[in-house]
Amino acid sequence: MKRYHFSLEAVFRVRRAQEEAAAFALAHANQQRQHAIEALGVASARCDALVLRRSEQDCTSFRQERDVAERGAAAVAAALAAVDTASAEATARHADWAAAAKLVAALERLDERRREEWRLEEQKAEMAVIDESALAGWLADASASPRGDIGVSV
Repeated sequence: MKRYHFSLEAVFRVRRAQEEAAAFALAHANQQRQHAIEALGVASARCDALVLRRSEQDCTSFRQERDVAERGAAAVAAALAAVDTASAEATARHADWAAAAKLVAALERLDERRREEWRLEEQKAEMAVIDESALAGWLADASASPRGDIGVSV
């Protein structure tokens, strides 16, 4: 019996490597998105923790407080933008991975189909060998019988 060989094995290996690379890129993008979400939480917490004095104060301290509050708001806005960017990147990497996985799945189905065809052909060849061997044995027995009768009754 000859061994099964998938003719597109090299393509299959390349596609699997591409899928694996896409999965790593997706994992990295998701990790970056998570870091951006955590940074947004930190910036929001800092902004929420600011205590602005409502009492009378001089102009310099008022401007300093306002400057700190504006920088906190800008940090929150920047963190929101970073989350949006990271989310878009993760979505794009997910689409890349899904496309690569689809190609690998198609090749896997093709391999399974071809392997099943190979199994059926091997079974047919095996059955032909068995039938041929049985027929040869039967003919040898029939020719060795004293009357030359091949065992067919009419």
